[in-house]
Amino acid sequence: MIRLLIADDEKIIRETICNIIDWKSLGIEVVAVCKDGLEAYDAILDEYPDIVLTDIRMPKLSGLELIHRITQNHDDIQFIILSGYDEFDYAREAMRYGIKHYILKPCNEQEIINAVQDAVKEHYRNLEMRGDLPDSAGEGGLLRTDLIYHIFLRALPSGQSLENLPAIFGRALDFYHTPYQLCYLYFLEEEYVQKCIDHIRELTAANGLGCSFTYVYVKNTLAFFTPDNGIDLDLMDRLLKTVDFGAHPGMCVYDRTECSSLLSLLETLCGRVKRYETISLYSQDQSTTIYNYASLFRQITDLADSLSHAENEETRVQYISEIRNIISGIKNKDLLQALTGSILMKAMQNNSNYSAADITEFMASVSSKSTTEEICSFLFEKLDSLFGKPAGEEGKYKPFIQEIMDYTKKHIADPNLTLKWIVETQLFMNVDYVSRQFMLQTGTKFSAYLNGLRIERAKQLLLQCDTEKIYSVAEQVGCGNNPQYFSHLFKKFTGMTPKEYIQKMTETKK
Repeated sequence: MIRLLIADDEKIIRETICNIIDWKSLGIEVVAVCKDGLEAYDAILDEYPDIVLTDIRMPKLSGLELIHRITQNHDDIQFIILSGYDEFDYAREAMRYGIKHYILKPCNEQEIINAVQDAVKEHYRNLEMRGDLPDSAGEGGLLRTDLIYHIFLRALPSGQSLENLPAIFGRALDFYHTPYQLCYLYFLEEEYVQKCIDHIRELTAANGLGCSFTYVYVKNTLAFFTPDNGIDLDLMDRLLKTVDFGAHPGMCVYDRTECSSLLSLLETLCGRVKRYETISLYSQDQSTTIYNYASLFRQITDLADSLSHAENEETRVQYISEIRNIISGIKNKDLLQALTGSILMKAMQNNSNYSAADITEFMASVSSKSTTEEICSFLFEKLDSLFGKPAGEEGKYKPFIQEIMDYTKKHIADPNLTLKWIVETQLFMNVDYVSRQFMLQTGTKFSAYLNGLRIERAKQLLLQCDTEKIYSVAEQVGCGNNPQYFSHLFKKFTGMTPKEYIQKMTETKK
């Protein structure tokens, strides 16, 4: 799901933008609503939004100053300027930073939606250019297809709401904006399914169609789908209408429909197949028959969720024991693989240290096991590492949290210091996971921790200088060549300006 931050010093405007538009239906989550540039700057460091909608004139830090500071180290954020000032100088300054959307107040709801949707498209274009968003074909397409395969593996048998899936996979897959083509081949008997799939793969590859399908089979019907990234639909229809397998020629009937998004596709397909007792799922070299034992899957996922939030080691051991008892009693290999997949997906949902690629690799390992005993052994071996020990039982801070704190203290003078940068360049871990762990273990957000360090260091330095050298202190504590920003930040934490603090401390010494 796309993450949006809104910043405006007028309360009625920022709250109206946040509440009047149904952002969730657009695939957008509002992660912060800020009243000034200083608050917005801290929120960006903590929430790392994809899009920032900001007023151009705000107290403490203007919209342009905010953009200038952020773009020095976060060139992947899309900014939308919202302003009542139509002077060309503002627009020209904004364009210097690559800002493409400049909305003048007063504006209506649709103008804001249009600008945000354009920014969303630009965001995904940038991801594709950097190779962070997989294409529909090639190696990236295979990763996308594998992820969708495992999403269906989770969604079809569980009976749970599909609305939670974007929160888990939203960084790897676009659930709201990419259309999908959903195809059906009716009256296909089960014994011909694999031959039919192989034939479709050969047919599309030989004719350069450039798409990779995920296949779902229920009684006499093969459904298969692919993201529509400019597919030649006329060619695809002509090719697929020739597909015909069965005891008698002309038995199979082809049909196709378009889904506006991946979430729409999931809702459509899951709704159609969930009433069947067995559902067969195919993707690349993987195939699984899902036995629609909804209650069993719910029991396993509930246990896995409880295990993720176990408060002590005794409770944790109890949940692991219950999972082992259920899994050990499963003798059907396909069902066991599907249950294992649900456990692994729950681990990914609650522990962002594991990426979608990690879980896909785990899934591949499960698929490679030839017996139920091997699958059980693999899963039991992974349970400890996947769900970890309860926080607080292994020292005050986890090693990587301590490393972040030490690095921050050492590099406090760096004005571009952010948690995202530290995590990606020093720890090589998942930012979402580290951010949650930092908050959980320290009791504060990283921006507050960072600013607290800067203010304490500034207090020490101010006692050693006069009021004429406050700009030097600003640089030494990471506020760069911006004494005004430093003054606002210092007053926010101490209730005094740096100059007032020096005067007060000087008087105290007398």
